[in-house]
Amino acid sequence: MCVRGYACAVGRLGASHRECKDVIVKEFIMSVLYRFNGQAAYAVDTGRRKKIRVVFGMIDETRISMAWYLFSSGGDAKTKRELANPDPMPPEQFGHRGVGGRDIPHTFKSNIRLNELAINPKGTPATLTLDTSSTKRFIECRVDQLTTKAKEVVGFPFGLQSYAELLPARKGKFLGNVMFLQTASFDANQFILGPQGQSQIFITGPGL
Repeated sequence: MCVRGYACAVGRLGASHRECKDVIVKEFIMSVLYRFNGQAAYAVDTGRRKKIRVVFGMIDETRISMAWYLFSSGGDAKTKRELANPDPMPPEQFGHRGVGGRDIPHTFKSNIRLNELAINPKGTPATLTLDTSSTKRFIECRVDQLTTKAKEVVGFPFGLQSYAELLPARKGKFLGNVMFLQTASFDANQFILGPQGQSQIFITGPGL
């Protein structure tokens, strides 16, 4: 028997013990584990549309390094009454993460680096589902249909804490894009602060 109980099937498949082991080792190397955690959720007025934006972190298995990503929905068109007001409303944060929030592991079948979660780092189509937990204190988030740099289509969950019960317009499935923001050293105590520098422009600005 080979590693992990796989049979070499010498003779029947013509594979040697070494060949079988090499296949298993290659399969192991190709997979990689990362962890996901939400940092903040916003409702953003971008001028003619209202968008949902969620910041989340992708953390390496050893919790030494991480990458920041942003999901931005396609947005809902504003009403004529809303458009009549030339001044956009300030961004409203409705989700956050306190110190000690749990990160959720996900194993990718194809190996990718921290900055390769989205095949197009400037914006890759994906869906985001938001729902409240049974206690209504947490927001259950899930990204799906996201294509990585390795061309693997993935989905993964993460969580946020809620300031109040989610409004109906902030529940359900949203179509949008996932954008790479930046890499950083991972610090559980600093995670709640989110990405720094120019990334803030993409999170609450009119673009994307």
